[in-house]
Amino acid sequence: MREQFMTNTDHSRRAVLRKGAILSTSLGLALLTTTGPAAAMNKAELIESMASEAGLKQSEIEAALDAFTVTTTEALKKGDSAVLVGFGSFSISKRSARTGRNPGSTRGAADDSPVTFDPCPAFVEALDLNPGRGDEASAKCRDADVVIDAKCIAKFTAERAKDDSEIRLSEADAKLAIEAFVGAATKALKKGDRLSLGGTEDGDGSDGEVDDAGFGSFSISKRSARTGRNPQTGKEIRIAAKNVVKFKAGAELSKAVN
Repeated sequence: MREQFMTNTDHSRRAVLRKGAILSTSLGLALLTTTGPAAAMNKAELIESMASEAGLKQSEIEAALDAFTVTTTEALKKGDSAVLVGFGSFSISKRSARTGRNPGSTRGAADDSPVTFDPCPAFVEALDLNPGRGDEASAKCRDADVVIDAKCIAKFTAERAKDDSEIRLSEADAKLAIEAFVGAATKALKKGDRLSLGGTEDGDGSDGEVDDAGFGSFSISKRSARTGRNPQTGKEIRIAAKNVVKFKAGAELSKAVN
């Protein structure tokens, strides 16, 4: 009787252990399938979201985005800075020529002119981020060479329209489009998503990858704590870690400004 009891107990223990192992494996597989790169909002999804928010046609939203990206690109090509009101400023930060490696050849890299992005204080506040450069960021948004506002976008679409069948945005509609863009960007970045202004038919973002062949993409990046210097006194200071808006220029933009 005792032997039978011990046999039944062993069987029960084995069953519990077997169920535990199955449960652990299932949880592990679930974690593997749910953990991955951050989601990404591509240009097509952005246009759809903006159109819904602004109450405009998708073709009108696309025209407004084209006005923004083309105007910014043209300004940067001339070495000027450009700002989209309420969003941020773009400029060229010249780096001295240096020796590098081209993955496809043995030739050194040429002079590099990366695009830098400084979010306007209002956009930083909407993202609940710590203000980045304070007065400096405000000045860049206020004193940019080219200001892209509702009037600028309306004028751009009017000049590009060859006849009445093409999109001509009023200043009121252009203002709605800008507000919808800033709103969509805020929502995407606060969720931890990456926002892409790539080609019209860029990737779907399901695998965390989108096409950045066009203008570029925005994301939230954590900047590690580092040592810096007070620009007024020259004394060494400790700069705390913080989250910042990161802009990665797309291939077309990079080629245009280099």
